[in-house]
Amino acid sequence: MITPAILILGTGSLVASTLTRIARVFDRAREVLAQTTAAAQRGDLQTVRTYTRWLRSYRRRSQFVERALTFYYLAIFLFVMSSLSIALEEVTRVAVPWISLALVLLGATFLCIATAFLVIETNMAAGLLRDELDHELGADWHRRVDDAGREADVAAPDAIV
Repeated sequence: MITPAILILGTGSLVASTLTRIARVFDRAREVLAQTTAAAQRGDLQTVRTYTRWLRSYRRRSQFVERALTFYYLAIFLFVMSSLSIALEEVTRVAVPWISLALVLLGATFLCIATAFLVIETNMAAGLLRDELDHELGADWHRRVDDAGREADVAAPDAIV
């Protein structure tokens, strides 16, 4: 019964950090939505298109995080069920250890699937960050140098040659 309990604790930690991720995705999507509305009111269609593309990415990211949470919760459910099946075996003295083993293995499978969803979402987040940086600072911002051949200050794009 100890192994499923440890898996429950570990999965619970993953749920907590995933809930933080989804909150950040929601908050950022709300910010971009407000910027999209403001750009539309200004008549800046190019910016509206860019922000709309970003909003689609945020929507997909939220779907991956939501799926990860679903699978983490299913894993916790299966780990709890395996603990209960172990307790039931002890109480009834009916030896069917394959039930608890199957539940733990299925829970571990869901744990792996959820983690894969978060890996995909993390890669999407990194790509979206690169897009946002390129949009704000220009596509070649990270390659710009000043007259002396040093990296230029990206905070002051006007001074960059």
